[in-house]
Amino acid sequence: MTMSPLYGWGLWGTCLQEIEQKEVDLVSVKTHVEIRGFVAQVSSSLTYLNNYKDPLQVRYKVPVDEGAAVYKFEAHLDGRTITAHCMEKKAAEKVYKDAVKAGQTAVLAREDSNSSDVLNLLLGNLPPGTQAELKLSLVMELKVQTDGGVSFVLPTFLKPRYSPANSPANSFHDTEEIAKGQNIMFVRKQYAYEVKARVVGAHRIAQITSHSELLSVDISEDALSAEVSQCRSSNYDRDWTMLIYYADPYKTHVLRETGDRSGVGLMKDDLLMVNLFPEVPASSFSNKNEVIFVVDRSGSMQGETMQSARATLLLFLKSLPVGCFFNIVSFGSSFSFLFPSGSEMYNEETLAKASALQQNMQADMGGTEIFQPFKAIYSQPPKAGYARQILLISDGSVWNVDQMTELVSRHAHESRVFAVGIGHGASTSLIRGVARAGKGRSEMVFQQDKIQHKVMGLVTSMLQDSVHNVRVSCEVEPTSRVRLVPKVPPIIFGGQHLILYARIPADTVVKSVNIQGSLSSKDLNFVVKDSDIKVVHDEEMSLHRLAARAQINQWQVDQEEDISDDMISLSLATGVISRLTALVGVDHEGNAVAREEKQDCMPHMMMKSRRCGGARLRPMFGSQPKSALFGCSQPESAQAYQLLSGGLHDCTVFGASLGSAEACRGSSKVSSDSVQACWGSSKVSSDSVQEDVLCSTEVSADSAAPSPADGDPLMAIVSKQRFDGSWLLEDVAELCGVACAVLGERNPAKTEAAWATALALALLEKRHAEARDQWSLLATKARAFLSGCQEDAQALAEAARALLEARP
Repeated sequence: MTMSPLYGWGLWGTCLQEIEQKEVDLVSVKTHVEIRGFVAQVSSSLTYLNNYKDPLQVRYKVPVDEGAAVYKFEAHLDGRTITAHCMEKKAAEKVYKDAVKAGQTAVLAREDSNSSDVLNLLLGNLPPGTQAELKLSLVMELKVQTDGGVSFVLPTFLKPRYSPANSPANSFHDTEEIAKGQNIMFVRKQYAYEVKARVVGAHRIAQITSHSELLSVDISEDALSAEVSQCRSSNYDRDWTMLIYYADPYKTHVLRETGDRSGVGLMKDDLLMVNLFPEVPASSFSNKNEVIFVVDRSGSMQGETMQSARATLLLFLKSLPVGCFFNIVSFGSSFSFLFPSGSEMYNEETLAKASALQQNMQADMGGTEIFQPFKAIYSQPPKAGYARQILLISDGSVWNVDQMTELVSRHAHESRVFAVGIGHGASTSLIRGVARAGKGRSEMVFQQDKIQHKVMGLVTSMLQDSVHNVRVSCEVEPTSRVRLVPKVPPIIFGGQHLILYARIPADTVVKSVNIQGSLSSKDLNFVVKDSDIKVVHDEEMSLHRLAARAQINQWQVDQEEDISDDMISLSLATGVISRLTALVGVDHEGNAVAREEKQDCMPHMMMKSRRCGGARLRPMFGSQPKSALFGCSQPESAQAYQLLSGGLHDCTVFGASLGSAEACRGSSKVSSDSVQACWGSSKVSSDSVQEDVLCSTEVSADSAAPSPADGDPLMAIVSKQRFDGSWLLEDVAELCGVACAVLGERNPAKTEAAWATALALALLEKRHAEARDQWSLLATKARAFLSGCQEDAQALAEAARALLEARP
């Protein structure tokens, strides 16, 4: 297993006059958030202090949402402000390097070349005895979740990411950042941490809560605004999250943001943001699907994350319609198919095999070689007459994101990809990137969530037929050209939050917006009226910058030729950085500092023990201790490091490889032109697949993991459902705590299975009505079973409810 040098999380720096390890004081981290409807404006300030006699080169990595538009970077020191400006990336790097060489203080912010959800931020020549405040501004779009809440996530947590041996991510690109022999600067002392948020706008606020924070919330009397605060002065081991529940979240919401008449390109026009929740007919759900579950079983998935993945997979399996094909792919350092010869028909036998695998799934497959299983899936054609749907379940801890999105994009015409990112610190760049490239949808969920609550909406989208021939038109007066941003029509999923942007000439009046498409030979038409449109003025031009980020993300997926100039032009016009641009600023007012050229050398990286057991790390740079403990409670867990917007608390950064994962790989090798497959005892003939038997999908009964149904009453009911949607009477009797003979005596149905199924549905209604969205699809399948039995479903339901109501 190879871990990229990009694992240099958090703040680190080098002293220009001495080669020794130093501590850098992170004084405070303050973040202010302003949320208006479905848009969040975020401003984070990090204050550092150089307590040494020599200037420092401060470098740190900060996590961001992959859809966030980063557009402003400033440094404040000694009463002076260094304001960064957007430039072409190589030009910006040269400006920064020349300034530092000349002894000037300078700042540089650039997107990591391997992942768009990580920023590399540099502060060069921080003068001795100086306190510097670094301020980063960005804007994010927020979407309504399955439960109706608007989720805001402030990424503050980065997990170590796996980099496959042959991945381009192993070629470290920031060569001018790394200086051989220089030592890491790290934060050890506690620092003040503060988040304050303000929620304002036209939406009435019903509730504001968090599954990870203790919030102080003050909602105004008219419920149109709220003040939220959170302070802590300790190490941080999770993302900062907040859920906002509006009184009417599904109402069509359209904003028209005025442009900058002195600006150029996108910034000059007005910008329309449409928030819509399209509904599609229930008849659009099809059983003509081939569903392939791809489950991450790498070491980083251990513990609660793997338990969530198992529970999620169980619900998926029980919700599949009769008549579809399916398969399960497990992956880590190697991978395996449940059905090596290809997807099989969903029936009682195949569901039993899948359930046995699901119950015994553990995070025991080493590293995260995600590319090879996808390559193997695509090496086999989809089932004729069936639409192939791929569902990825992962914590997203990899670096080779571009390699994955390129592969998925090439096959998007024949396979849709959906993705679930589990846990704090999961890569939004990977999870959302592969879903966007695969014309699917994604969900980011946390262990504290009821994961099933969110992902069942994803299943609904998977089983929905694709909406074809999507087109967007806008009626304006006087007649003018209206341009969609990005130009690619949106992907429509029934009941899901759809956001689209359009450029509107400033001197026009919008009369209506029409979104049309075709679904299962039926025409769809969604209309936005002029009365739905609200004009807003924003000095930060938030909607314009979000539209620019959406266009940049789409360009990166489409891989169009000759778009580099367009991407750079858009980035420069809006200030939103991309992989081809960066923000750079130089202090021309301050005094230059002395600099010795001989100090350019490679940083010494290591990981400090967190006083708990763990797998040993193997040093990469030679001068480290012979071993260091990987900070985790379980030997093979890729425990994440505590990062707070660039500050590491009570730990240093590292560069190492996991011995346990290496052992799992053994002596097997993976080439860029072959696939390392774990096929059990089967052999598959394919030019693109290497027939190398590494492990088996079979799991002995002795090593069986606890079922996710244990201790969960809802999962206990779900796990007993059969492939055709029915239940057995003896299983329902056990769930109800009633003797099977007693239930049999009260049976009004023609068959025992129909009565048992009616009782199971009544049990779900009585005990788990609040979780209806989790079991609604399997209930639909159960009702279809009753219909096929030619029973009076209504009479059965009433009899079942009466029996259960008569019991405690």
